[in-house]
Amino acid sequence: MRSLLQLCFVISFVQFYAADRPTRWCVTNDEEEIKCNFLKDQMEMAVSQDESLAKKLPADFQCVRQFDQFSCMEGIELDNIDLITLDSGQAYFAGRQHNMMPIMAESYEESSLKAIPTYYAVAVFKTSKPVSLANLKSTKVCFSGIGMSAGWVHPIGRLLDDGIIAAKQCNAIVKAVASSFDSMCLPGALTSFYNPFGNNPTSVCKLCGSTNGEKCTTSDIYAGYDGAFRCLAEGGGDLTFVRHDTIDLMTTGANSTGSGGMYSRDAFQLLCPDRSGRIASVDDYASCNWGEISSNVIMTSAVRDPEVVEGYKEFLLTLEKLFGPKGSMNSLFNLFKSFDKNPNNGNDLIRKNLMFSDMTKRFVSIGNNNYFTWVADKFNTFLKKMSQCPSNVVRWCVISLAEKLKCEDMIMAFKAKELRPEMDCLYGGNTSNCMEMIWRGDADLMNLDAGDIYIAGRRYGLIPIAAEDYGDMTMQFKVVATAQKTDKSTTLFNMKGKRSCQPGIGRGDGWIVPLNIYIETEQFLPDDCTIFRNIGELFTRSCIPGALDSEYNPGGEPINLCEGCAAGGFRKCQRNSDEQYYGATGAFRCLVENGGDVAFVRHLTVRDNTDGRNHAIWARNRRSDDYELLCKDGRRLNIDRFEECHLGYVPSNAIVTSAGQDPTRKEIMWNLLNYGQQFFSSDIDGDFHMFDSGIWYTDLIFSDDAVRLMPIPKDQQNYRDWLGESFIAQIENLHRYTCVNPDAAVSLGPSVLLITALAFVALYQLRL
Repeated sequence: MRSLLQLCFVISFVQFYAADRPTRWCVTNDEEEIKCNFLKDQMEMAVSQDESLAKKLPADFQCVRQFDQFSCMEGIELDNIDLITLDSGQAYFAGRQHNMMPIMAESYEESSLKAIPTYYAVAVFKTSKPVSLANLKSTKVCFSGIGMSAGWVHPIGRLLDDGIIAAKQCNAIVKAVASSFDSMCLPGALTSFYNPFGNNPTSVCKLCGSTNGEKCTTSDIYAGYDGAFRCLAEGGGDLTFVRHDTIDLMTTGANSTGSGGMYSRDAFQLLCPDRSGRIASVDDYASCNWGEISSNVIMTSAVRDPEVVEGYKEFLLTLEKLFGPKGSMNSLFNLFKSFDKNPNNGNDLIRKNLMFSDMTKRFVSIGNNNYFTWVADKFNTFLKKMSQCPSNVVRWCVISLAEKLKCEDMIMAFKAKELRPEMDCLYGGNTSNCMEMIWRGDADLMNLDAGDIYIAGRRYGLIPIAAEDYGDMTMQFKVVATAQKTDKSTTLFNMKGKRSCQPGIGRGDGWIVPLNIYIETEQFLPDDCTIFRNIGELFTRSCIPGALDSEYNPGGEPINLCEGCAAGGFRKCQRNSDEQYYGATGAFRCLVENGGDVAFVRHLTVRDNTDGRNHAIWARNRRSDDYELLCKDGRRLNIDRFEECHLGYVPSNAIVTSAGQDPTRKEIMWNLLNYGQQFFSSDIDGDFHMFDSGIWYTDLIFSDDAVRLMPIPKDQQNYRDWLGESFIAQIENLHRYTCVNPDAAVSLGPSVLLITALAFVALYQLRL
């Protein structure tokens, strides 16, 4: 009984919610808003004459004005709008990027046996100014809008497939098209999704007709199929790609009058897509077309309640019965016709296809189709062609299992935005193995600390191509020493008997700068090959991740260099995120959790992990004013006074690749990362962020305190110019004390293969 009552309550609530919520239709220009409001008035009149219609028509119908169709999609995703009619290509974008779904479709025939209504895409030019595929470079083109099936995807996909247009860059189809024509009007080409860099050429908007803020948007006077045809007819362009029925629409009756006179059918011809350069009459669209296109669809949010969606469908069918071609109130208002005159003041109106296509005869069900299947296979084939990239998969090398998991998330995030080339994640096991994999050509990229960049460049010939920036555009950071404010006795000059937390051996922040400070302040006086013993004697214990690795410390002693680390088992003191105290944030955590008395970190580390900025359990309730910086002159200052209290500068982390990479491929790899950060930097909403590692790990793939990636100038794309002589001098000052040859490479052997195999087992368990 209780379950039955709960079910009744849910049903009652859904019915109430469905009846109570408004039905909001998105409009994008003045003419469409006029028609939408007139429709609202006619619905109210219909209900006043027949009260039974009140159950089928919305009690609260609203016309919501938006800047363009992309704003409509965002509004529907945010539940600020409910319905819009979209071209099938735009519907694909709406479904893919804004979680929308089609609920009904337009049909352009009174009856048809086709499961999916269609029309043809055609290329139209003026008879007086012939156009051929051979002279496209000098042709001005009027496009209906970016992403539209007949006006963009099918013709451009076909031209790419036939090799008439060549995509020389990845993620830059608009630039490729712009370079293939003289000039164009491509409405929507400057929206954030299609122009994330803001570097699409201005020629994409040169022919557009509006002079206000609507210029080159989907609300431009030359946007849409009727607008693109008008652009051609009025002399704005030489060629346009439109629906075949656009010619009938624009050359019949009142529609045929343009600013230059009559739009006569005889004044236009079709350009066929075959290489012979064939042209045809506008009536021969069945044999001279660029593809058969699925009809427009009415879309709503994919998370709408089924009862609400059914209500929308009934609403649309009721509109057809009232105001469709055979509707009972068609004489008062024709749903599928645009106004030639403003019904409010009698002024001329020129836009067509308002709310619905003017050539629509009826609504039909979409059946079991979704936005992906509705566009059909050819559309998807052409879309893939437009997304092709003249480069192979970019292989990113990771050094820990946690990094591999984040890398796989990055792959999926980039795929969701259709970024090319695709990425792959390769597990190297440690930094040196990844360097060697890139050197051998088995991997392409990895992100390295400045100390590792020295080894990568000197030992393997790798070069830095992009660097992290931490907010000040300098692409460097300051190393600071910090301690608890209550520990007043600790300074840089009395480290003896203390405990240290250092980000990692070989790193700029965790080894190179701190050790040079120890030597400079005469905490010890090292001799050849004694520095590990010296540190072990200086501190009672430390956490210096990697300090016992044979690559960095061939003797593997003393063990107190790792006693302060927190991880258990084989993970303890690993030089990667498996060790909780690895990295600058890890070193600060070591201090916070009383693992040490002093932590050597980056200048932003304390601020980024206190006062609620880090949600990890260990960082909760940590106050920035509980810590102070230790200065080289013996003072202790507030953590924000790092400009006057730091130990040295270190070049920021940088992404390295092989010096033998082709310059074009280097540019492609940088563009992929640059596109990625436009969508996934840490200040953008979403489930994935490039510069965030969650609450369990830190600095996975990229530093968590990075705010952007910046390209490194070509004249600095070598380790010496990037690191600078001052920093390199600090590195080389330590060589005789560590007795490790920086030129000695360790080859990949069976042990590494075993580590990789074990890693995949652990990765599988971690996924579970």
